[in-house]
Amino acid sequence: MKSILICNIYKHYTIKYISESFKEHGFKVTEKSYFTPKDQYHDDKLEKLLEKDIEDSSWDFIFTVNFCPLVSVVCHKLGVRYVSWTYDTPMNIERTDELCYPTSYIFIFDHAEYVKYRNQGMDNVYYLPLASGFSSTFSDANDCYYKYDVSLIGNLYKSTYPVIKEKLDKYYTGYLDGIMTAQRGIYGSYFVLDLLKEQNTDVENINKLTGFNLSPEQLSYSLAAYMTYLDRLSILAVMSNRYKTALVTGSLEKSEKELLKQVSILPKMDYDSEMPKLFGMSKINLNPPFRAMYSGIPQRALDIMSCGGFLLSGYTQELAYYFEDGNELVLYDSIEDAVEKAGFYLKHDELRDKIRRAGQEKVKTDFGFSDRISVIAETMDE
Repeated sequence: MKSILICNIYKHYTIKYISESFKEHGFKVTEKSYFTPKDQYHDDKLEKLLEKDIEDSSWDFIFTVNFCPLVSVVCHKLGVRYVSWTYDTPMNIERTDELCYPTSYIFIFDHAEYVKYRNQGMDNVYYLPLASGFSSTFSDANDCYYKYDVSLIGNLYKSTYPVIKEKLDKYYTGYLDGIMTAQRGIYGSYFVLDLLKEQNTDVENINKLTGFNLSPEQLSYSLAAYMTYLDRLSILAVMSNRYKTALVTGSLEKSEKELLKQVSILPKMDYDSEMPKLFGMSKINLNPPFRAMYSGIPQRALDIMSCGGFLLSGYTQELAYYFEDGNELVLYDSIEDAVEKAGFYLKHDELRDKIRRAGQEKVKTDFGFSDRISVIAETMDE
């Protein structure tokens, strides 16, 4: 029997489904939790803990949810294969050195991100969409009664952009605000990073003004987070003026509470026991994607459909590819479009019910953890 060590470093909520699926495929699984390092490249304490645990037994490979450069370094040093499956896009890495180790196998859920690394000559990256495990535990979330017309589970996103903006002059404030205004009108593609790379002189000037040392990637991420923040605030504010709307999130600023004063603010919920119930109590479940993720299928979208919730999501390329818009889910390409479609489907209960059931069936059939882990197992046997 092949033995694997699952290192739970990032405390992702799907880890138990992944562990169970590896066991179903005949692996002997040891799961161990570690602290999340502040610096994912250098942490002597975590490195020593990992080295000891890896050397204490003979492992077919080490596994983490999300790629961790430090784990990659340790496994390369010890000559042990390291497998990761990402759920963040773009990947939160500063360089690609650790990705390129021959001991590393990276499964990427976002096809555009996968193509990017393949085009850089990395043949150790593989495309693997995410999965949801709720189908096996929740037959139909909508057995619950409806309490909300519209709901959103997720953080508003905190960005460093307001801090950057305080130090900018009028020209560069307008420059970056203009980029965001243009990008916010586009779904299904993301031009900000390429633009910043092409106009690197502007990034250098921004760094001089602010005193920061931002790469184009870091500045792009900051802008994407801020655009996502604006998207979520806007869609919630407009929806709540028309429909009974709920937001499940962490703490909010006073100004945010004032803007969302008509929204029912609920505390964070347990992923397994509470979140699926809210999906069922909501006629429409929103999924405004992170703005830099224009291709992949977000975990939240799969979770909503997996347990029978009706999904109204911002357009991404892979949601449109794998699911039939208007029959298995509903996609929007602007805040106005989202509000209009919410109003339509709130008036058509039978159609909404038909769509949510079809979406649930698609996720059950094509997005289970067992199939995904089978792909990993087969790849590691090659």
